[in-house]
Amino acid sequence: EKTDIDKPRQFATAAASLRQAWQEMPEITELSDNIVLEETPDGLNIQLVDQEGRAMFAPGSIKPLPHTKRLLQKMAPIIKSLPNRIKITGHTDATKLYTKDGYGLWELTSDRANAARRVLSNSGVPENKFYAVTSKADSEPLFPEDAFLASNRRISILIMKEVPPIAPGHKLGN
Repeated sequence: EKTDIDKPRQFATAAASLRQAWQEMPEITELSDNIVLEETPDGLNIQLVDQEGRAMFAPGSIKPLPHTKRLLQKMAPIIKSLPNRIKITGHTDATKLYTKDGYGLWELTSDRANAARRVLSNSGVPENKFYAVTSKADSEPLFPEDAFLASNRRISILIMKEVPPIAPGHKLGN
């Protein structure tokens, strides 16, 4: 029961810590529309969302732009301090401009999600914190009524709401 009570407070504290970390970055004011924090039944979902004229990645590129990298680096200590695992998902819009032979939107969004994972890992988040790195391509637009909107291009970082695993050999009730 205690963990059920602590969860909402833990996610609220994490969200407040993330907002505080980002406020310490002078360039964040122009990027505030690119960051969406939302508590869901699955956990705290942090989305780094493209806006018209302000992308997180250059078109067709898997390398995060400098401001995206700084945002992820600022998130790392907060994510590291939480006991929860994270799931990173790459999404894109329905524009097919990025396809090359054998390389399409699925590969692009998978590579972008992995690039975000690498930045977090290189910034101190332990590898065992990563639950999954997945690709959704253009299959789950943020704005389904317009699958071509820039805002459909995003990286979602879900701080998962889950029961902590029981350590091997631990006996319940002792």
